[in-house]
Amino acid sequence: MKQANRYCSFSKITPIRYQLMGMIALLNPQFSAAEELKIGVSLSIPPYVIQESNSGLELELLYQALAVKGHTANIEYLPLARTFHELKEGKLDGIINVKEGMVDKVFYSNVAIRYQNCAISLEKNHFNINNIKDLADKKIVAFQRASSLLGDEFSQMIKSNPSYQEQARQIQQVYMLMKHRADVVVMDKNIFSYYLRQALIEGKLTEVEAKQVAICHRIFQPTEYKFAFLSEQIRDDFNLGLKQISEDGTLSALQEKYRRLMSLEGEAEASSSVVDQSVLKKDPL
Repeated sequence: MKQANRYCSFSKITPIRYQLMGMIALLNPQFSAAEELKIGVSLSIPPYVIQESNSGLELELLYQALAVKGHTANIEYLPLARTFHELKEGKLDGIINVKEGMVDKVFYSNVAIRYQNCAISLEKNHFNINNIKDLADKKIVAFQRASSLLGDEFSQMIKSNPSYQEQARQIQQVYMLMKHRADVVVMDKNIFSYYLRQALIEGKLTEVEAKQVAICHRIFQPTEYKFAFLSEQIRDDFNLGLKQISEDGTLSALQEKYRRLMSLEGEAEASSSVVDQSVLKKDPL
């Protein structure tokens, strides 16, 4: 059964709000311990992290949650191993996108973000993909390091699949699927939607190619990530802020902002969509 894809998206945030939070921090004793934090980020992964504008789903979530207690964040883009090292050395106050146990002597937040990797195919191919074994005879293009990140069953499947490859530039995965150079791409559904729109805007896909409907076969469990902080108090402040923005509509507004960012509506009359075949019972969004 197909159902409309639920995007992990996000709404308009203005710098004015952050300035107001800074003023409140000066006037309200509740914010007397407000800090400017250095947060390490290892990858630019639109729509979650957009380095050019220091924005994206995760970064704006981070800014908003920290702002509840008056904190601000400066983002430092570093290789993954270096983010771990500098956090341990006390040169960073926190890092994003970690799983508990990856770094010692830090304080982990509640789950901040969920990625949903899918096996994405074109609807017109009518592929019946309900589990990893159904990929065995397909020409697959996955994201870099997928072979070591998506579990043993996936790793075993690709060993007997000579048509499997990985791509460092995920926009290439989109080109290859929409131009029929791959049967299936394995990637997060929101990353796919973001790059599909970019490909159309940049003229890398024709309108006909962009209008093809893609199916997100949810054969992988969602991947949950936490943020890690050196300070227990900052971790607690972040968790409190995350809870508040989830309850007061701020997070929903952010989600709507990024849903629009990933939409092809209005772009050269293209109307391509990614529909969600919910193989998994749990909807991570």
